[in-house]
Amino acid sequence: MDKTFKVGVFGLAPNEVNTLGSIFKLAAARSRKYVMVGAAERASAEILLVDVDSANSISEWKSFSVHHNNIPIVKVTKAAVPETSPEIYLRRPLTLKRVLEVLDKVTIDVHKFVPELVVGGDTPLDEASSAALQGAAHSAQQAARTGIKALVVDDSLPVRKSMEIQLGLYGMEIDFAETGEEALEFAKQKVYDIIFLDLMLPGIDGYKVCKVIKSEKISKNTPVVMLTGKGSRFDKLRGTMAGASVYLTKPVEQAKLREVIKQFLPNAEAGG
Repeated sequence: MDKTFKVGVFGLAPNEVNTLGSIFKLAAARSRKYVMVGAAERASAEILLVDVDSANSISEWKSFSVHHNNIPIVKVTKAAVPETSPEIYLRRPLTLKRVLEVLDKVTIDVHKFVPELVVGGDTPLDEASSAALQGAAHSAQQAARTGIKALVVDDSLPVRKSMEIQLGLYGMEIDFAETGEEALEFAKQKVYDIIFLDLMLPGIDGYKVCKVIKSEKISKNTPVVMLTGKGSRFDKLRGTMAGASVYLTKPVEQAKLREVIKQFLPNAEAGG
């Protein structure tokens, strides 16, 4: 799934604006695309670049932010960047690698956009996609915890790793189970906000696990999302009859998981 992010600019020199335009054109074939918006459209931007080497641009941005303080900013500077600063910086000169790395980080950290993240997929990743996933994994580890608790039940290590990144970006506390029996033990001991459950498990299958979870007082109201490679209408009907809230067929793209998170965990979506 491709997405184009609007970028607003405060105070960059004309040659730097031209450089950004050229970089954005060169990156037009990527899943993450960027386009600059004019001064009149800054309120619709999803990322702002602010020249912090210019007092005038800082003043202009501060006046703008009084009414538009929810747009993430990237501070553009030629000065040395503090390594431990929570703020995002883009060092001059503006090169393709620097610009795309910084903007991509914003789309992952703030907008939770990781199209490379496919749960249960087996397509080989190119260098750029692998780098994006590594960045997403780091962001997931650093994300502020929200207190939302999730249980992921799947015997596939790649699936568990993908879910760890996806849910971690929303600051969730995640437990992992590889079998149905382990899942039921977890569900007896802790109240979860959501459970992601694979259908084909060693021992007890996902249908039976879901039925038991829905029969227990502690977990009967917990949304259960079935993740499986079996996508027939009959399988989905069985999942619904077992008590599943939604049924997703692998490979599951990030956009589908985001829809589920937005539906069942609106506080997590808002926090992102």
